[in-house]
Amino acid sequence: MKKNVIIVICLGIVIGYLFGGIIFNNYEGKEYIESDGNIYYVQYGVYTSEEGAKNNATKLDNYKIVELDDKYYIYLGVTTNYDVALKIQEYYKEKDIYSYIRSDYVTNSKTLDLLKEFDNKLESASKEEIKEVMKEIFENNELNI
Repeated sequence: MKKNVIIVICLGIVIGYLFGGIIFNNYEGKEYIESDGNIYYVQYGVYTSEEGAKNNATKLDNYKIVELDDKYYIYLGVTTNYDVALKIQEYYKEKDIYSYIRSDYVTNSKTLDLLKEFDNKLESASKEEIKEVMKEIFENNELNI
């Protein structure tokens, strides 16, 4: 009797191990976890209507309004580098425009690659050049932000 219980337990462990290995090896989310897809939005505000967002953006000279889940977000900048996000935020803070940094995760590799190219420009950009690079980013139709 004891021998039969031990055999059943051992057989259960082996089968569980095999099925666990098969499931883990076929798990598609593995690439998602391993890839570097963090992006940072320098966000001015979020509004329930597009009209409200436009009205509150009148003192801004460079921004993008994005609709997401029936809300309208005003972005002053977007980057894959947190230090660059802080640099953008500081640029606007000096102009008495206060914002906060919101992070998100994207899996679109083309968007990430383009943002990383812009990040190289932003890392060495002067404060006034930041505005021009952000304008390029917001006008780039290939970016999905």
